[in-house]
Amino acid sequence: MSFLKIKDSTKRDLIVEEFLKTKKNIQDSFITERLTDIGAQRELITDTQKDLKESLVKEIKPVTEGITGLPAAMTFPQLPPIAEAPEEDEEE
Repeated sequence: MSFLKIKDSTKRDLIVEEFLKTKKNIQDSFITERLTDIGAQRELITDTQKDLKESLVKEIKPVTEGITGLPAAMTFPQLPPIAEAPEEDEEE
């Protein structure tokens, strides 16, 4: 559609203005839709990370409680020190 073929300048300006408004509305609508999609994806990722964190904490908590429940005075048998091998004389 050529706007230049319209002879009446007022009508032409009105049609061009309507066209530009429609174009801007479409762009704004597209941007809003994209931002909504991005927001939904961000929320989904956040929820997934939260669920993952909770499940990991559930599994790790018994392990850490078990470790802290071990007696602090647990001792291991003392091994005798390793004796050094006697030095051999090269003259023999």
